[in-house]
Amino acid sequence: MSVRIESTADRQFGTNSYLVEDEVTHDAVVIDANLEPEDMVELVRDHGANVKAILLTHTDIDHVGGLAALLAAFGPIPVAVHDAERQVVSDGTPLRREFGSHTGPVENVVSLVEGKNFRAGSLAFEVLHTPGHSPGGVTLKIGDNLFTGDALFAGSIGRSDFSNSDGRALLEGISAKLLSQPDGLVVYSGHGPATTIGRERRTNPFLR
Repeated sequence: MSVRIESTADRQFGTNSYLVEDEVTHDAVVIDANLEPEDMVELVRDHGANVKAILLTHTDIDHVGGLAALLAAFGPIPVAVHDAERQVVSDGTPLRREFGSHTGPVENVVSLVEGKNFRAGSLAFEVLHTPGHSPGGVTLKIGDNLFTGDALFAGSIGRSDFSNSDGRALLEGISAKLLSQPDGLVVYSGHGPATTIGRERRTNPFLR
């Protein structure tokens, strides 16, 4: 399968939202819903993509703040999230006690389960549970591409100083689930530029 990957980033947090599209069928998903969803809506329309689902790497406000606008544009498509953070989306429950509620309830919520591929039209994603930044943090793998959310960045790793974060779990998950991947896999993070597993293995100062 050949997939096209393009991104938008909001100006407030520099949070990346990704459009992943099957170049043959034009089936697509959006990964994460940043705070400027209108840019993603325009990108989808420019491509003529058929968005089948929205996948969430986790549910911090900068990754879910655009959900309502995306659902208004694309219809009541499934929103997929790990069960550890399901209530943030289904009930509008805050992820962090440090912050208030930031999204209204969403009806069509489905689960991202480690070891079970998530299918959206012709696309299939492997789900890797990579908690630590947040309890339900996941990495989504399709082909030679990894969408790591706020677990692994180019030259850095996610914050683990929130009340429901776990720094040890974050490093263990990166080591076991991500650094075990081939060097050539491309890493698309929640913030910042793309990188590769090999580059992060060699140069990331937080992984030494």
